[in-house]
Amino acid sequence: MVATTAGTWFASDLAVDALRKSTGQNLEEVAVQLRDKIQLDLHERYSDLMVAAALASEQMENEQDSDVTGMLNALEKNFLAYAWLGLVSPDGTVLASSGDMLKGMNVGHRPWFQEASTKPYLGDAHEALLLAEKLENESERPLRFVDVAVPLTSSDGGFLGVLGAHLYLDWVAGIGESLLAPMQERLQSELIVADKEGKVLIGPEGSLGSTLNQSLIEAAQSDKPGYMTTRTGLKTQANGEDYLVGYSRMQDHDEYASFNWLVLVSKPAEEAFLPARELRNTLVISGALVAIVLILFASTMARRTTRPLLQMAHEADNLDPDNPSTLIQLRDDYQEVKVLSSVLRDLIQRLAEKTRQMNELNTNLEHRVAERTTELEEANRRLEETVRTDSLTGLNNRRFFFELGHSAVKKSVRSGKPLSVIMFDADLFKKVNDTYGHAVGDKALIQLSEVAQNTVREIDLLARIGGEEFAILLEDSDEDAAAEVAERLRKTVNDSPVALERGEVMLSISAGVASFVPDRDNKLDDLLVYADKALYAAKSSGRNRVCRHSETSSKDRSSEGDLMG
Repeated sequence: MVATTAGTWFASDLAVDALRKSTGQNLEEVAVQLRDKIQLDLHERYSDLMVAAALASEQMENEQDSDVTGMLNALEKNFLAYAWLGLVSPDGTVLASSGDMLKGMNVGHRPWFQEASTKPYLGDAHEALLLAEKLENESERPLRFVDVAVPLTSSDGGFLGVLGAHLYLDWVAGIGESLLAPMQERLQSELIVADKEGKVLIGPEGSLGSTLNQSLIEAAQSDKPGYMTTRTGLKTQANGEDYLVGYSRMQDHDEYASFNWLVLVSKPAEEAFLPARELRNTLVISGALVAIVLILFASTMARRTTRPLLQMAHEADNLDPDNPSTLIQLRDDYQEVKVLSSVLRDLIQRLAEKTRQMNELNTNLEHRVAERTTELEEANRRLEETVRTDSLTGLNNRRFFFELGHSAVKKSVRSGKPLSVIMFDADLFKKVNDTYGHAVGDKALIQLSEVAQNTVREIDLLARIGGEEFAILLEDSDEDAAAEVAERLRKTVNDSPVALERGEVMLSISAGVASFVPDRDNKLDDLLVYADKALYAAKSSGRNRVCRHSETSSKDRSSEGDLMG
């Protein structure tokens, strides 16, 4: 049901989107056709004037003004879009006009005359001024014109005057009605023509002078036509209803600059998308009915298919491999069940036999695993000891010393108790190796490590960190306590010569002691550096002695003071 409904909804979405897009494109195409028709008619009127201007220029040079009047009357009669045509002298006086209206008047102050004295001119829509009372107006709206004017020039390029015309703005509405009429039964749309600022010039009753929605203005002002769903912003459509609007903008012509009117065809979105909603409902209902039929069919087939399978599952729940009467029964409801029951029966019998064999094997295997585990634990213990201890002395090695040392620093940070390090090594040990050999040297190192082990506490960390160099980490011990341990160790080493087959070898050590109460910024490396400096001081001052870091740092500061003094 879910899959069918989702599939139907997805298919209906695609179909509805396609239908909505088609509806929007239809309105867009109509808007483009209206724009092209308006531009074509406007260009034809411009062409009329250009031809008439050429003839008028020739006749004015021959002083044949009466012929010009006849030509203007003929244009007005044949093309109802003309409200008035007039030939104007260079000083602005109307020399000839259709119906002799405004003849003899001076129109030099009018924008269309001033602009057309140098180049062709198209003027945006405006209300009639001089002709308002001279022309018949059957509608309640004031007359509105669009101006077209072209200059007249003599054969030698001189300025002879201007040929101008006023076109009824309602001529545009007539174009819209003629184009929309064949499609109105299908589209049921309205024509809107607005100036480039979005102010309505032609539109539904009561909408003149309204300003379009800003988003619609911005979209329609682009060079590319299109469509969108929005609120138009017209006074007659101020109820908040959305409209589907196809839009296009008039383009400039090669000979003149257009006035960039916005041509729109609108239709209430509720009506525009009604077929899409009806299509969606039809598809969804059809999909639901198909899903119900499929569910009933699948349910019937599922019951027939699963009944013997459920019976076998029940028999499997009560199965006792040691009791043959509880085995799964052979069935012949349909071929697949017959095969499955036979295979399961044989499989269970084989599994019972395998289970008995596995139980015997597991008994032996558990004993072997226990023995092997013990061996591995012992091997791991030896391996861990090898990794953590020095092979010669049996002490902790350098790696394990640093591993435990970092933990000791963290512990000391938490407790706020002091932490100390003793670093010591055998004095002149190279001489022992060179004189007696490395075997004696190894024996000396072993004895030295044993003496150190007997000197420190069990909680202290003793490690061989290199060659003949050793380190002791003492927790909860300040520098005084650590120095006492180091001095005791030094004295014990002095009193414990290494016995040889013939004679003995005297050993001595030098030791450096450092201590601090660490904070979060201190590290084990810092403490080892301090102790190493103290060890270096012990070596430098004659060996076989213990030096504290606090003493060496005081001497360094005193030396710096002497130098500054």
